[in-house]
Amino acid sequence: MATTMKAVRLLAHGGPNALIYGDFPLPEMGRTDVLVRVLATTVSRWDVKYRIGETGGGVPAFKLPMQPGRDAAGVVEAVGDQVTAFKPGDRVVGLVHPVNAKGESIYPGHITFGGNAQFVTRPEAQWLPLPANVEPAAAAAAMWSYATSHRILLDRLQSRLGDTIFVVGGSGGMGSAVLDLARAMGLRVIAYTRSAQKTDFLKKLGASEVVVAQDDAAAAVRKLAPRGCDGAVECSGVTTMMRLCVDVLRRGGTFVPVAFEGPPAPLPITVADCTRLELNIRGARASTYEDQRAVVALLAQRRISPAIDSVMPLSELRSAHERLEAGKVLGRIVLDPWR
Repeated sequence: MATTMKAVRLLAHGGPNALIYGDFPLPEMGRTDVLVRVLATTVSRWDVKYRIGETGGGVPAFKLPMQPGRDAAGVVEAVGDQVTAFKPGDRVVGLVHPVNAKGESIYPGHITFGGNAQFVTRPEAQWLPLPANVEPAAAAAAMWSYATSHRILLDRLQSRLGDTIFVVGGSGGMGSAVLDLARAMGLRVIAYTRSAQKTDFLKKLGASEVVVAQDDAAAAVRKLAPRGCDGAVECSGVTTMMRLCVDVLRRGGTFVPVAFEGPPAPLPITVADCTRLELNIRGARASTYEDQRAVVALLAQRRISPAIDSVMPLSELRSAHERLEAGKVLGRIVLDPWR
């Protein structure tokens, strides 16, 4: 076996040019580890935050060097002598920043490198078997965004069949996953977009109705849902959109802010909002292993279909970051480390 691999590393925070593609040592493998040949990995908004060194919410500064990439799907290349769940040739998928025993996310660059490489090594408990009818690209595209969205809808929103939820930022990786899962759950989704050109995309993913940016967006939403929405998920990180989410909720509704733009800022919510609406606000940090397993099962059952914007060579990761920052991505960008 070769001793080096192609990977992307970040040696200093900065713009897309700070991403270094080249030859790096093959990851070391412990006795309980599984070495995976990565066939598909992804790029996300969190990777952009890691790259520019943006931290917040109690997350410590990212250690350098680091390797971006939140998920990976591929084939087992080798296993440690204490591994029992997998053997060489098995297809697997996993989050390479899993939730630990305390329910805390282990972010790339803190403890382990991410998935933007030809090979990744992780303990066997951090991998899931990949069914034969699920393509690696779809698995990688779904693992982080769908698993987190699964937790948002079932655990944080506690959505039930027939609920109406409002979603902002539905064209991105996380938002598109929320829409697709909500449709599979039998929820009614009202999506909001600042671009009329995204309407068809949002409806194809699962939005029942789409509200395009206008002066009184809250009134437009309430015309569609006169009693108010049961829940709202905000995936853009824009403060004015967070306010909109609150304004369209029914009494007793639940607001889940998912993203933040720039340094963390106070939520645009008053005490009066809390009392008037009996408002529930719930955060969502990461998925659990059960969420991840549920997503793999849904993929195998063809009940969900991740929106893949494009499949790009890993060597073009800089370009992928540029497109993501420019808002030119619908769904997820998947990276092929072997092209």
